[in-house]
Amino acid sequence: MKVLNLCAAVLAGVMLAACAPRSSGPALWRLADADSEIWLLGTVHVLPPGVKWRTARIEQAFDAAETVWFEAPTDEAAVAEIGALVAQLGANPPGVTLTSLLNAEENARYARVAKSLGVETASLEAARPWIAALQLSLALLTRQGADPNSGVETALEADAARRGKNMAYFESAALQMHIFADLPPAAEKRFFLATLRQIEEEADTTDEMDRLWANGRVDELGKLLQRQIDEAGPEVADALIHKRNAAWTAEIDAMMAGKGRVFIAVGTAHLTGPRGVPALLRAKGYAVEGP
Repeated sequence: MKVLNLCAAVLAGVMLAACAPRSSGPALWRLADADSEIWLLGTVHVLPPGVKWRTARIEQAFDAAETVWFEAPTDEAAVAEIGALVAQLGANPPGVTLTSLLNAEENARYARVAKSLGVETASLEAARPWIAALQLSLALLTRQGADPNSGVETALEADAARRGKNMAYFESAALQMHIFADLPPAAEKRFFLATLRQIEEEADTTDEMDRLWANGRVDELGKLLQRQIDEAGPEVADALIHKRNAAWTAEIDAMMAGKGRVFIAVGTAHLTGPRGVPALLRAKGYAVEGP
């Protein structure tokens, strides 16, 4: 399981449930100078098999790229590293259980959500709240027909490897795991509780997000994403979105100082709103084409 890809999908709210009809296509951004061209695609990390998201414009930009950038590697070595880190960072201290961290009302909601998804609460007693949130979200995605191994990046990585393109990554698997593992306890619990509420009360909003993403309606999607991110709390938003956006913007700035054609595929939540990567690049003076 691509744990942090799922993490991003969960918090961003892009937990798409139903196969989308053909559409105008996901949003793309472009910036270029005399010897550099960079395309940015906002992705969905977890999709139901068979969703049609490729457009001629996406294919042309991808075909022209010499290097394809993703958030983090997902090869066998990275998966093994993630597994070891989950064991190291994802368990509560001795004597602490997940339910012991919750009050009666919170435990009642947790029990309802787990039962609705066919998850035994006993199986998550040793898990820290952030791991439990991911496991419950994975159960929801699976129930809705999504496949954690069927996402935009998965397809593009396979294409890039098959065509012999260079692949690069903004982050390591370890860095991504620490995004949540290093949260203060109160922020981690808030993320868990936000996940419970969104699963129980808003699971049916995924079709709307599906439609907005597939049609490139970035402003509307960004507002929905921002609301879910805000509910998770400022510490989570800063760690998962804002700090990473700033770091990636600096990397793209360095790419533009060099030369070549680059295609970047990262979660849609990183590309929307006034603190998204395109907005940060525009603030640096780049003429970024796109929404």
